[in-house]
Amino acid sequence: MSRPSRKGAVDVTADVPLPLRLGDGTHSGHDELNVARLSLISAQSRVPASYTSWTRTYQSGDRTVTVTCTALTGHVVPHGLDNDVMVAIINLYLEDGCPEDGTVRVSMHRLLLAAGLHGSAHYYREVRQCLRRLQSTSYQITQGWWSQGRQRHMDATFNYLWKVTATREDEYDASSVLEIRLPDEVARSIREGYVKPLDLTLYRELSSPPVRAVYRVLDALRWDSGSAQDRVTLNLLEWGERLSIYSTEPDKIRRVLQPAHDELRERGILLDVEVNGRGKAQELTYVFAPTDRLPDPDLLKALTQRGMYPAVAGKYLSEHPDPVPIHLALRRFDAYPGKKQNAGALLRDMLIHPERYAEVVPVQADEPRPAPAAKVLGDMEAATVEAQQIEELQALSPERQLTRLERLLTFARVTPLLSVLDRDRLRTAVLAGQLDVVTVVRLVTRDITQAPADKAERLRSLLPD
Repeated sequence: MSRPSRKGAVDVTADVPLPLRLGDGTHSGHDELNVARLSLISAQSRVPASYTSWTRTYQSGDRTVTVTCTALTGHVVPHGLDNDVMVAIINLYLEDGCPEDGTVRVSMHRLLLAAGLHGSAHYYREVRQCLRRLQSTSYQITQGWWSQGRQRHMDATFNYLWKVTATREDEYDASSVLEIRLPDEVARSIREGYVKPLDLTLYRELSSPPVRAVYRVLDALRWDSGSAQDRVTLNLLEWGERLSIYSTEPDKIRRVLQPAHDELRERGILLDVEVNGRGKAQELTYVFAPTDRLPDPDLLKALTQRGMYPAVAGKYLSEHPDPVPIHLALRRFDAYPGKKQNAGALLRDMLIHPERYAEVVPVQADEPRPAPAAKVLGDMEAATVEAQQIEELQALSPERQLTRLERLLTFARVTPLLSVLDRDRLRTAVLAGQLDVVTVVRLVTRDITQAPADKAERLRSLLPD
């Protein structure tokens, strides 16, 4: 189903983007800015069988940007889980050290894990269809593809995936090893550093493909100028078209967007969504929480599960980034002997006035405490810092431990020396609690003179069979 082109202004694109380099910030992953910003994949979970192409045209400064998507016969345009699969492939490519040939070599099992999907037969079938759609769909982009190397906008034509091969073509199962080749334009852009931070843990925890797609595109528009903006304003009809919502009725577009708005507010990503104007002239202004104070998702979940409203919990975490007193309040709340008539209010009071509960619920010996200040420099100071880092690592969920460990192995140049099966064994062991992450971190960081190949070999010896 093709839709008519429509021109209009989107006031979030700078004339000369200044993208972040890899490693900026403390987020757990990255996304390529072009594909995320251009929203090449429909945000909808399902599309009609007739939806085989679309074209968008809009103004960005003095440029007229046109994007055309065409699926081959027998396929519909990419949508739904395709976003999750592409985010996973982009981050696997980064983890593998960005090979020059643009190829990611990965088992089907590892791809599902990276996409945040369960290893069930249903998702094996779904991901197989995703890969086929992404390989069979072509995009033509006019004056909308930013070349970091040439420092200008260019035209681009490519399939979202250039090639996908499998060791077992007839049956994509856990033992299938895939070779997935990104198009040259995307792989080159990633190698040149035209990426932005993406919190993969948060992304995977969002409730549905449409919510994740809205978050992915919206976050890319936020970072489009090279730094995180506090506000992004979009014409409602153009925003619906960018997300491939096949409706031109403002009320219907807002209804489709409402679940994403609600969830992103609840998680503290958005402070507000302002609506201005009427009818087809409506504009949405997204007001974001400051990036340097985004609430920790694990702590936010812990507070809201105990009765605090998401907005209240998110505000507290943004204003109080130190996790130690928060862990203390959580332990005191769980051990509180009295009746919790208003659980959220009680927990908030424990956070704001911890001194009131010191006698009612004494601190246990195993509760997290601030590490004592080192009295001398040198080895003592280093030991204290390491102890703090270990305590922080052990407090993370297995999924977040795995993310941090994978980032460390990539930085230490160990990842490219591990086979696909090695990386699968590592992921499985960490998530199952069969591998001590602290031991692996020490292995990688203690002896900086040790060759990456030796570290990779020692890591293999730690992996359970």
